[in-house]
Amino acid sequence: MTSSSPTVGDRRGSTAESPASSWVTGILDRAQAGIPLCAVLIGTPGSGRSALLRDVHGLLDRRGVRVSVGMPAGEVPIDHGLVVVLADDIHAWPGELVETAMTMLDAGRIGLVATTEPRDAHPHVTRLVARARLSGAVLELDTVSTAEVLTRAARAGLSLEPTTASLIRRRCGGARTVIDAAIAAIREATVDAAAGVDEVAIAESIARDRHHRLLRGLDPSTLSVLALASVRAPLDPDSVAEAAAIDRDAAVIAVDRARGTGLLRGADTFVSAAAVPLREILGDNRIDDLRRRSAVARLRSPHLSPDDALLAAQAGVADPRLVEVLLAGAAETTAARAVVLLRAADRVEPGRDDIRLMMAQRALASGDVDGAGTVADRRLETASAADNGVGRWVDVAAAVAVHRGLSSHAADLYRWLGPEAAVSEPVSAVAALMAVGDRDAATAVAEAGGGLPPVGSRAAGALAIRGLLGSLDDSGEFGSGDVVDMLVRGLSTPGPARSGPVATRILHAGSALALNDGNMIAAQTIRRSAPESQGALLDAELALSAGDLEAVVRLLPTDEPAGVPDRIRVHALRLGLARRQGDLPALSALWEPALSVLAASEVDLFLLRPLTEFWQAGARLARSSAIARHVNAGDRLLAGLDDPAAWAAPWHFVGVQAAIVAGDVEAARDRMGRLDAAATRTPTAAALALGARTWVALTIGRTDPVPVERVGEAVGALRGIGLSWEAARLAGMAASHADDPTTAAELLDTARSAGEERRRTQPVGGPLTDREAEVARELLQGYTYREIGERLYISAKTVEHHVARIRRRLDAGSRSELLAALRAAGYS
Repeated sequence: MTSSSPTVGDRRGSTAESPASSWVTGILDRAQAGIPLCAVLIGTPGSGRSALLRDVHGLLDRRGVRVSVGMPAGEVPIDHGLVVVLADDIHAWPGELVETAMTMLDAGRIGLVATTEPRDAHPHVTRLVARARLSGAVLELDTVSTAEVLTRAARAGLSLEPTTASLIRRRCGGARTVIDAAIAAIREATVDAAAGVDEVAIAESIARDRHHRLLRGLDPSTLSVLALASVRAPLDPDSVAEAAAIDRDAAVIAVDRARGTGLLRGADTFVSAAAVPLREILGDNRIDDLRRRSAVARLRSPHLSPDDALLAAQAGVADPRLVEVLLAGAAETTAARAVVLLRAADRVEPGRDDIRLMMAQRALASGDVDGAGTVADRRLETASAADNGVGRWVDVAAAVAVHRGLSSHAADLYRWLGPEAAVSEPVSAVAALMAVGDRDAATAVAEAGGGLPPVGSRAAGALAIRGLLGSLDDSGEFGSGDVVDMLVRGLSTPGPARSGPVATRILHAGSALALNDGNMIAAQTIRRSAPESQGALLDAELALSAGDLEAVVRLLPTDEPAGVPDRIRVHALRLGLARRQGDLPALSALWEPALSVLAASEVDLFLLRPLTEFWQAGARLARSSAIARHVNAGDRLLAGLDDPAAWAAPWHFVGVQAAIVAGDVEAARDRMGRLDAAATRTPTAAALALGARTWVALTIGRTDPVPVERVGEAVGALRGIGLSWEAARLAGMAASHADDPTTAAELLDTARSAGEERRRTQPVGGPLTDREAEVARELLQGYTYREIGERLYISAKTVEHHVARIRRRLDAGSRSELLAALRAAGYS
């Protein structure tokens, strides 16, 4: 038995028999009993069909069955028993000889065991297979799976990685004989080589030689079919006949032969490993000529598909009809596929502005920002702001700039374009100009679109613009709620699909404004307008704002986003989560990578909210100086806009907290003064100011206890604008400062009603109670007794009592012994 054949044996009755073994067993039983026999083995070249037939020959000989390799000469005497004819590659036999074999088979003079390639259009083969199926004696050999490659390698004493085995299988086209030859060559190279060998390269070399030999044995028509398949041309008989210059019947036969070679997989996909040998045999000119002839033939069809047009364009056919079909196809497919179609259209009619614009837009949507930027820069290099359609190109270039964290570049593009031309995408223009604090230019764009017909999409954009610009206006014309409502209606109104960096920027701006206003419902409504790719990030931001840390953990993207603003938002979420969880080591580990991302971006209005998480993390780590320039840039941006309350109040509220943590009394009071100035403008700003003033009073204010009523009022105000986590922290801090147990208990109840008490699971079999385990973990994080009390809503004195009991339980003396014992007990 050769190593290339499927496993067979002279055994019966085994429930674990393979299909090949069962097929062989049936042949042996029928032949030995003298029962009429017709069996067919179907397999592509290299499948091991000839080797399996040789195995059958040997087994029949050992059982004393008369065997004839090929048709016997002369008459076959029937009194000497059944003669089994072994017909290898019967698809290659002359038709008359197959007819003779079938006649003798029907007369009961011979049994027949034949092998053949898959030939669905071969009349003699199909008749023979149909006859064999009547007795269930047809075996079709599949290509080798990756698991079988690993098994065959192991039997040869070779250990392969699954990925390597998969690559070898693909390079060898799944053919057993080729894979076995590759395994043998790899094993030999491994024995001889002092260092490691490239298993895949060895397999590729073996496969290339095999494919070359196989292709050299094929007729020109079959080679033409394989060439057409290699360039993804259609293989219907009419198309093949015209492209290969043969008649239709010959085309049917050629396609059937091509499929029988094993070089065409499902849906007639050409085995890529045979591409180089095919070009070596046919030559590039012949393959290109076949592709061109096929494309020209398809052009005569009344129903030209985008695939047909793509094939024609790639073949160098210049026909205006192709461009229209490619453009139509690009408008209805995925962004990545659209770019391929548009590039083909550009080859047919190079330089068309509408094609290249659509190419840049779809490249942007597919994530190829650099490609979109290159095309846009090339177009704008020699453009004038007055050129027809140039505004669309500015929109693409501005989106690329924002993606790269260069808000000032995006604003410069719209300033260069001018307000009249910017009305093609006014929301994008207004957002870009607002981001850098250029209220005048943004207002000019809004006013320039005022005279245009108020069609549906334009009306929705106008609402969004009024909302964005209204957030900068503290004159009292609009309340903060009115501004957010306009923005929500503008962004949630059905319209053209929103995708790519432009839509992401606008939706992020809208959700940030809604969260600044404490309007969680509005933020959720805006989120529902977001594309799926942005949904999880917006959800995570909403969850962090609400203090739902478990949801943040679940929703936080694990992969690094491509755009700089989105990367900043993700790092802000990570920092905010670690800070709220009190995980100081994690916060410290996240700090440097977050700073490197922040350094790659300019500070703009819509990044102020994520920047506040950097600000508070820096204060907690005593690294405020590392982001001072970013904070200063935010201050300058807001000052240039006259500190609009919608954006400035949340910023200064965080500034108060960060200054308190950093121990900078002067900075805290300065921020508090700015927040107080904003408090008169909106209810949200007033709530933030009340919370901040209470925070100051509890930390750096007067030494007298803060009345519980005042704390309750501040906690209620913060909860009312969606800051439940901050409200609970404030109440817990007040409880830890209270001297009166009744007051402390009342404040703890307030804290617990504002947000669930933070609980952690104690280790299985741990020696500490639940509360002691919580205190232990805080100790290991490096917090002081006072800080632990604030975090767990208990007094510092109570923390001290818990620590004393922990020492006794763990028999720990010094602090270092206590910490070591806690880590050993699994509380880290």
